[in-house]
Amino acid sequence: MDETGTNTLQEVIALEGRLTAQCKYGENGQQAPAGLYSSNTDDLFALDKFVVIEGTPPSYNNFADIDRLLQTATHVASAHLVNVGTPVQIVVGVKHGNPCGASIGSDPIEVLKKMMAGDPLAIFGGLIMTSFNIDASMVEVLSGKMLDGIVAPDIDPEAIDRLRRKGDKCRFIRNPILGSLGSISRSSKVKLLEFWLDRSPRFRYVRGGLLVQPNYTFIPDLASDQEIKKLGQITKEQEADMMLGWAIGSTSNSNTITIVKDQQLIGNGVGQQDRVGAAELAIARARRSGHDLDGAVAYSDSFFPFPDGPEVLINAGVKAIITSWGSIKDQAIMDLCQKRGVALYMLPDKSARGFFGH
Repeated sequence: MDETGTNTLQEVIALEGRLTAQCKYGENGQQAPAGLYSSNTDDLFALDKFVVIEGTPPSYNNFADIDRLLQTATHVASAHLVNVGTPVQIVVGVKHGNPCGASIGSDPIEVLKKMMAGDPLAIFGGLIMTSFNIDASMVEVLSGKMLDGIVAPDIDPEAIDRLRRKGDKCRFIRNPILGSLGSISRSSKVKLLEFWLDRSPRFRYVRGGLLVQPNYTFIPDLASDQEIKKLGQITKEQEADMMLGWAIGSTSNSNTITIVKDQQLIGNGVGQQDRVGAAELAIARARRSGHDLDGAVAYSDSFFPFPDGPEVLINAGVKAIITSWGSIKDQAIMDLCQKRGVALYMLPDKSARGFFGH
């Protein structure tokens, strides 16, 4: 801010970094050379702090996926800390930058099973990130999907030996700081949120320059935020599912509808031009993977412009929806949910709108 209290941008931005990892090529084979440049930050979650234990060097797309995994996993941990406040094990899987599997819980093997079963077709060739160490007891759960990478606080040598791919195409990557995401304590809430969430500006190249914006650091507080509108009865378990869905959907490519049930991502409809299409895609992906949507929770990364999106979700079996308010049709959406007996939480769109891929 300047001396008047107004938010301002720097007149000049200088970016500099040191090449810390060279990639075979960029997003596509013809985009070479490519590499990761480090700004020498002391952030322990910075990508240059992730060490390849075994496997070929990460590709450009691998690094992009790790960055997205960090956004999602840190928001999952932060939302759980603020709204639940108990220790939790976290695992997220991504493919082409969007979560296609995620789960939280107390048992690492159980959350791995739920993550892998979230969208078994999409996770093939994906990357996963965990808040817990990977050991030999978890190998069977992770086998058969040709994973491109496993990112964890640490990985047991026997697990690496049994999970490695031909040509060392599965990267085994370690960063011990990931273990902090499962060690949740309300007594150190503010400190942990400051530590986990990336608060550096986000940059996007455009022809002739850069677009600059603040990072995404919003975390809902369902108990104390006076701007949250709540309709209907909801269980603590559904509320926890809401927070998992919110963390996944808000860090997926917009427009997004995310469906969660029993602490498991079961359908993520991402990157659609309309919310009905995103809802239909999320439902189709959940059904394709054999999930029962009855009693599920759905998240929309911005407000519904019309009641047609919520109606699609409700007709599929969704019993609770979390979205934002700010549409001229908010009341119609509230009326629909009340009529159909569906719980509805609405966050202010001005602060809670999802972050990625507009």
